Amino acid sequence: MLALIDGDEAIYKACVIKVEDTDWESETIVDRPPTLEEAVDALKRMLDSWMDLALADEFTFCLSPTNRTLFRRGIYPQYKGGRSEKPDVFWQLEEWVKTNMDCTEFPGLEADDVMGCMSGDGFVIVSSDKDMKTVPGRLVNPGKKEKGIISPARADWQWMYQTLMGDATDGFKGCIGCGPKAAEDILNECSGIKEMAVAAREKFLAPKKGKYKDITQTVHDFRVNAVMARILRPGDYNPATGDVKYDIPGVKSVSFNADEKAA
Repeated sequence: MLALIDGDEAIYKACVIKVEDTDWESETIVDRPPTLEEAVDALKRMLDSWMDLALADEFTFCLSPTNRTLFRRGIYPQYKGGRSEKPDVFWQLEEWVKTNMDCTEFPGLEADDVMGCMSGDGFVIVSSDKDMKTVPGRLVNPGKKEKGIISPARADWQWMYQTLMGDATDGFKGCIGCGPKAAEDILNECSGIKEMAVAAREKFLAPKKGKYKDITQTVHDFRVNAVMARILRPGDYNPATGDVKYDIPGVKSVSFNADEKAA
């Protein structure tokens, strides 16, 4: 089994460990950021524990482009706009990983999408990101120490649920005024992804109520949120050309070139 390691997550977590040091002047113990050597050691220990949890014997670190130009940001400029700066040692550790570990990255694709489009038989995704639940297949959540198999039906349900709900962390709003219960009720009445996609689209187009009554959303808003909400799956991306195609059953598909769209 080959583990598709969320490299962005692993590198970041190794960089934010706290190292205790002694301030001899004040005779106190203080926390400081890790050095590169300490971060490398933390990453190696983390990798060992993640591999054990995943029952994998091989791995590749799936990484975002160093320049962090992403196709989703080209489609929706606010995507992940509120993220804080990375620790200084992050970029040093990322370079160390690229030099010393097996890594995979594609132009315009963030680490999540690299994992998603490589997934399938013989692979297991290792990531704490909830967005990976939109990809069918084996999934290990190292943060919660949970593992299981995401069925195609569950992955599609999660995709449309995230489309309706949006994601404040990633910066897209979903269907304005649609709460968790309404989203669940809409999707649970549907049978299959085509019905769910059509129902979600109609929810976007429906007149808003209350404090949102002056807001209008369009089919374009639905399609953009659908792209923001779902991680790429096998067959969605052609690494030879960079072309991406999101098939949304019952709704016009979305096609573009990831490298050209990246911003």
